[in-house]
Order: sequence, then C-alpha cells, then structure tokens
Amino acid sequence: MKKITVDEVKASLGRGERLTVVDSRSAAAWDSARDKAAGAIRIPPDEVEDHVSELDRHDHIVIYCT
Repeated sequence: MKKITVDEVKASLGRGERLTVVDSRSAAAWDSARDKAAGAIRIPPDEVEDHVSELDRHDHIVIYCT
C-alpha cells in the first residue's frame, strides 16, 4: 500500500486514470465532515476487508481515512 497526496489523486484524474475512492472514515468523522469526496464509496473502517472483493481490480483504489 502506498500513501498518496490529494494533488496526486487530482493528477491521476486529470490523466484520465480510473480511480475508485473509498471513504473509510469512522462514523463520527463522516458525520462531522463538511467535505465529502463526490462519487466516493462509503465503507466503514472495520468493514473494508469484507468489501474489498467488490472493488474493480482494474481501477486504482484510493482509501481515504483519518
């Protein structure tokens, strides 16, 4: 797993790369957030492993957490 920056995500999108963004913040962080990534898939942190098989393996997968 590699850490990437917001700028790197924007650059990937600008190049037309396929990205799946998974928002894996805790329920409290999600509820209190004023900003949420458009199109992100919401998977709670304790459920990521249960849902990883549902993600498109052809996409770059970006997991956002706090």
